[in-house]
Amino acid sequence: MDETKEYEWTDNPTVSGESDCNTDVLNECLMHLKYNNSGGEAFPLFSTMAFDHILTGEEAIGWALQGSLVTNTYPDAVAQIKSEYENATETLNYAKTTPIVLPSFTSNTTGGITVSDSRGNTDAYKLINGVTYKYIGAWNTYWFNINYGKKTLIKNYFIKADSNSSPEYPKAWTLQASNDGSQWDTIDTRTGQTFTLGQSRTFVVTTSTAYKQYRLVFKDGVVSSGNGELAQLGFNVDSIIYSFDYKKAQNGHLIADISCKSQIDVLFNERGNADFYILDSTNNQFYLPRTKWFHQFTTDTNIVNNFNEPGLPNLKTNNGPNGIHVNNETITPPFVASAGVTPAWNGNTTHYYLNFDASLANPIYGNSDTVQPPSSNKLLYYKVGSTIVNESEIDVENLVNDVQAVQVEMDNKVNTNLSNCTKPYITETYSNGKSWYRVYSDGWCEQGGQIANGSSNVTAALLKPYVDTNYLAIGCAISSNNGRVGKAGVGIKTTTTCSFINDSYEFPVGWRAEGYIY
Repeated sequence: MDETKEYEWTDNPTVSGESDCNTDVLNECLMHLKYNNSGGEAFPLFSTMAFDHILTGEEAIGWALQGSLVTNTYPDAVAQIKSEYENATETLNYAKTTPIVLPSFTSNTTGGITVSDSRGNTDAYKLINGVTYKYIGAWNTYWFNINYGKKTLIKNYFIKADSNSSPEYPKAWTLQASNDGSQWDTIDTRTGQTFTLGQSRTFVVTTSTAYKQYRLVFKDGVVSSGNGELAQLGFNVDSIIYSFDYKKAQNGHLIADISCKSQIDVLFNERGNADFYILDSTNNQFYLPRTKWFHQFTTDTNIVNNFNEPGLPNLKTNNGPNGIHVNNETITPPFVASAGVTPAWNGNTTHYYLNFDASLANPIYGNSDTVQPPSSNKLLYYKVGSTIVNESEIDVENLVNDVQAVQVEMDNKVNTNLSNCTKPYITETYSNGKSWYRVYSDGWCEQGGQIANGSSNVTAALLKPYVDTNYLAIGCAISSNNGRVGKAGVGIKTTTTCSFINDSYEFPVGWRAEGYIY
């Protein structure tokens, strides 16, 4: 490092204002020592883009860029990340997936996917195709299995009841999942279910664990002549391209094991954002997070490092006759013909109502209620201190004393005793709609409000009672656009109310009073 350069404290240049700082957040403050070179460029101390400073002591005077390797040269930093990882109580999983589109089954094994059932049916696959209904016998002896041959994530599944003359549908079942065909985990249980003839119902699964195969095990159902029937079964699953587990520390840090580094590198190359510390406990080191995404700043550690996908509000017209008349020609997104509407127009039945739906052209429309760039949430900077000459002259003990002095000065400002102040100052304020008041330290009170119209004599209830009736009161009639249209003379005054004679009784009365309340 060039020791002829100067270093200075600064806050994040993209965030205005500054936050209070005390000795408990000294390490967060140290984060904001920036290299001030002549070209005006600057990069933050340590975890540049993560904004999470964890170095302590003299080791804080070091430099590292986002994504770089931090070794045992910084023992406090490595120990801190290790502690956060070991003490984290929340283990999460990131998975990149793609939907599996089922082939058109011609046998129980098609396209690498195998189906089977407890009856040993060689045409069990017909329940997937849904071409015809299948007899399944007694409900409590029947199960249906689908094996994808690779780990998948299930989102939901559906069951379609047969459409014969008598209802024969399942009422209770469990959905089980396995990776070896021997150990089965129950991931969904349903009881007391009902179906109408031919009804298809979808059931959402909330598990985030990946499995190779899934099995519906039926427990009870409606039968006819001892048999139950099904029209179709379906499973909505995603194939996993890659996945990794990570932990979320209490301070919001996302920390993954070194074994996940290759997947995290792929994630960063694909989306330009990988807010994960990567811990290598064996070699006593870790990698810093990195991101190219826009930063949205927060002080809420519960959402630190959360990803915000890009999105825009959708732009669309209402379906129906509010659209534009068009000929029956090829219609491409974002334009769409109103479903089921083929109105006659000028005697021609080939005209449709044309509507607009931007989400049909690009899914970014409708993905957010506001303009949302791709971003990740970061902690706000702190701003403390003054110019530090250079690295060789930095004394950490003096630095701590300086920060403590700043805190003492801030505390003094907050706790200043104004009891000896010779000039009145405001001690209390209130505002609610058109009602308001201000109370001063010497007991003087200004207040006001508005009284609804409808009478030539109206009375205002004082928000703060005065000590006597020697207070000033004024009033005027106010038009609907808040203009003065007439006077309202003061009538009877008490310490808690004041009446006004409204010459323009069809308008409300605005009033104001000033006097002492103690």
